[in-house]
Amino acid sequence: MNKRKDIPAETAARPATGRTFSRGLVNVLNGTFLTKEKVLANMPFLLFTAGLMLFYIGYGYWTERTVRDLDRTSSELKEMRSEYITVRSLLERTERQSQVADDISGIGLRESRVPPMRITVDKDQLEALHSAQ
Repeated sequence: MNKRKDIPAETAARPATGRTFSRGLVNVLNGTFLTKEKVLANMPFLLFTAGLMLFYIGYGYWTERTVRDLDRTSSELKEMRSEYITVRSLLERTERQSQVADDISGIGLRESRVPPMRITVDKDQLEALHSAQ
């Protein structure tokens, strides 16, 4: 079984896993694994996979930015809605007839207590009035 006479048979049958791992690590670190035929044959797939990974990372950043923009827009909308409600209530308060009467009394005007009268003119009277002028 064992062709070499100086190595015992039980040592030759056992693979050196520590050595192959360290050799593989050295090959990865110094870049010699890239020259192997299997790696070169699969290079398009490896580049495609690397491109997908970069796209996935970019998509994650884009998604986070979009979520932050949505949160900011939502908080701005809540703020504007509360401001709208405040301004609307202030406007309703200042448009009340009693409030307007109080405001104009400060400049010397007063509210009329006589109700307005409606004046009606027939078309015939209106045409006569226009023809007289």
